[in-house]
Amino acid sequence: MSLARATSVALAATLLWLTAVPVAAATSVADICLETRPGALDDGEWTALVEATTEAVGSSPALFPQPELRIDGSRLDVHSGHEGLTPGEGACLEDGSDWSARYDRGFLQAGAERMLAEAPTTPGIDSSVTIEWHPAETRLRTLLEFSGPFDIPSGRCWIDDVLAVDDATGAVVASAERGLETSPFAESACGRFYDQLPGGGAGEQAVTLLPSRVVLDSGGSLHLVPVQVTVLDDAIVVSGALARTE
Repeated sequence: MSLARATSVALAATLLWLTAVPVAAATSVADICLETRPGALDDGEWTALVEATTEAVGSSPALFPQPELRIDGSRLDVHSGHEGLTPGEGACLEDGSDWSARYDRGFLQAGAERMLAEAPTTPGIDSSVTIEWHPAETRLRTLLEFSGPFDIPSGRCWIDDVLAVDDATGAVVASAERGLETSPFAESACGRFYDQLPGGGAGEQAVTLLPSRVVLDSGGSLHLVPVQVTVLDDAIVVSGALARTE
């Protein structure tokens, strides 16, 4: 059995166990939460959405080293397993929305650090990654800073994600603008940084983590159509409407 398949099976088993155990009403915010308006989905649609989310989580081990999923009514909480994360406080579902997904700031920072730790590095080069938050601009910057002995080579490179809903495609999009400031001949370090982020910066990776289309047993599809994306001081929140196709 492949590692990805084994992870998916383990997650599914955990999820089945959790659904059979009464869970207290959620008072804290997980690393990711996904909530639908009560009664908006039937049992088959909710099950399909949970299974699709479980599969998505299992396919991203760097972001979810020890994932745990918990169901509370029409809300699904995903805990990544990164050490040292403290859940925040607050609701998940936005008023007036059919569904909302919330991505915690600490989770995205921890995920970026783990991805950097697992990436190929140059001996003698110290690197750090920081996610800068700019709520007023609906923007996140994924910033790499690196330096060698005596600060040679050294530099900074980044990916800016301005998040917005594209009305033409019905999806959340990120600008993914790149920039760098380096010492001479250090541009290759930024090239490796970009290569290690094929899914874009932290903002783009977050809003594409969860499934936007779920195939149902009936042969139709359930679509989570985004209407609004917001960058708060401590989270990214995407909310929207539900649509179905036969």
